[in-house]
Amino acid sequence: MEKNYDVLVKDRLFFGGAKDAEAAFEHESVDIVIDVRVNGLTPEEQNESAYLYKHLPIADDDLEVAPSIKKVADEIISAYENGQKVYFHCGSGGGRAGVAATAVLMELGFASSLEVAEAAVKEARPQVTIRPKMADALRKLYK
Repeated sequence: MEKNYDVLVKDRLFFGGAKDAEAAFEHESVDIVIDVRVNGLTPEEQNESAYLYKHLPIADDDLEVAPSIKKVADEIISAYENGQKVYFHCGSGGGRAGVAATAVLMELGFASSLEVAEAAVKEARPQVTIRPKMADALRKLYK
């Protein structure tokens, strides 16, 4: 199985696209997979997955974007602080997953500014593009 996901925090936090969740589970022994897409797995798909799955969508609605980013970051950090390995993903790994990764670096204090966090995320996964609405929400949370 090909590895098309990336490392955010060595041996602990991984992110990428939906199609790579199983690979991350197998190769990295992740404890939990967090899906930040608006539409997650169906109940049938969840039952078929070999891993613990949580659907925590990052919203599209203007008023919900920032709170949904915070909720995702808090969930990832809680698992991280409990010693768990986490894989989080959006559809392709270039949008919402990058937003979540940026928020996680800020929340953990691993970046001194939002710009530094975003640069670190893009260095880890160059295809990350943070759309304006998501960037505004990150600024609201971390500036």
